[in-house]
Formats: sequence, C-alpha cells, structure tokens
Amino acid sequence: MAQEKWLDLKHTFNVKGKLLFSTLGVVCISLGVTLCRVGNVGVDPFTAMNLGVSARIGMDFGTYQLIVNFVILVFVFFLDKHLIGLGTIINMVGVGYLIQFFTWAFDLLPLPRDLVFAAVTLVVGTLLFTLGVSLYLKTRMGVAPIDAVAPIASQRLPFSFTACRMTQDIAVTVIAILVGGPIGVFTVIAAFFTGPFITMWNRILTLPLYRRFHILDQQEWEKEKA
Repeated sequence: MAQEKWLDLKHTFNVKGKLLFSTLGVVCISLGVTLCRVGNVGVDPFTAMNLGVSARIGMDFGTYQLIVNFVILVFVFFLDKHLIGLGTIINMVGVGYLIQFFTWAFDLLPLPRDLVFAAVTLVVGTLLFTLGVSLYLKTRMGVAPIDAVAPIASQRLPFSFTACRMTQDIAVTVIAILVGGPIGVFTVIAAFFTGPFITMWNRILTLPLYRRFHILDQQEWEKEKA
C-alpha cells in the first residue's frame, strides 16, 4: 500500500469542516484553561511551564508559547512529520494568544475568589478543556507539537507511550514548579486524568456531531471503529 501523502489537502475530505471544528476545539481548550487559571486551580503542565518562564523573562505569554511550539515543531517535522497537520498550526498559534485574551477579558469582570468559584471553574474548565481536545483530535488534522513528543519517543525508545507521556508531563510540571508557574488541582487532572473525559466527549458529542455534519469520510470512520 502506498504511504499516505503528507498534507494532501486536495484529497482531504471536508477540509473546511475539519478546520472549523479544529478551531472550535482550540477555543474550548483555551477557554477551559483560562477558567482554571482565573479560579486559581492551576493550568495544564505545558501552559504552566510557559506562563512561568514568560513571566520571568518578561515576554508576552502568547509569543513565548508560540516560539516554544515552533522549536518543538521543527524536531517533530524531521522525526515524524505525519503527526503535523493544519490542526497543529491552529493549536500552536491559537492556544497561547487565546488564553492571554480570555485572561484579559475575565480580569475585567468582578469575579468572586472563594472556594465555590474555584470549584465551579475547575469543573467547567475541565469539561471545556477535554471537549476541546476531543474536537480537535478527532478531525485527524494533526496534534499539538507537545503532544507529538511522547508518540515519537515511544516509537524510538524501549518504553511504552504511557511511560513516555508520564515522563514528559512530570518533567514539564517540575519545570513549571521551579519557574513559578500556576500549579494546582487542574494541573494534575490535565496531566493524568483527562482520558475518560475525552472518551466521554468522543462518544456523546464529538463523533455524533461529526457524523451529522459529514466531517469524516468512510475510511476515517473505519479507523474510528478499529
């Protein structure tokens, strides 16, 4: 069987629909992370690390995260470029700046800062974050640069994907702690416990939605059943 061409947009089914839902997914991810940030319950490890470093060096967060993503993307391109798609670009460019924008918007509101507010932001933020991951991953338009590291490592090292991903998340979290990033309950949830939520969204919303709007072709649906 001939290898699938990389970024073959001409033969990609419903590109506009995939791009739309990839973008919607990135918006949900960013809004979910921001809610957890303003609720002081932490952010995901990668964002926590980048927030900490960017604050220390005095650089705009969105720009710093874009630079980090670009550096990782270069390595991913040479090691396994088939993990990169248009969804990758939307994610790496959009998340940092959207978190920055949503944080600015929430700071304009007279929000409470009590335990109830923290609990609400944790629940709603987690649900939005995992919904966003479900939406953008199921378009099959590539993964975020940081999410490509563990699959590549597991292919080249004598370790499972789970071991590589856990090592990655722990390392990034340690760096985030050292640089003063916003660590909290959501950091742990995002690193280790989002799988069941993403699976839930896949089943009850994302895949039914993609079937309704013909986002995936027959071959892609067969892969979903595999």
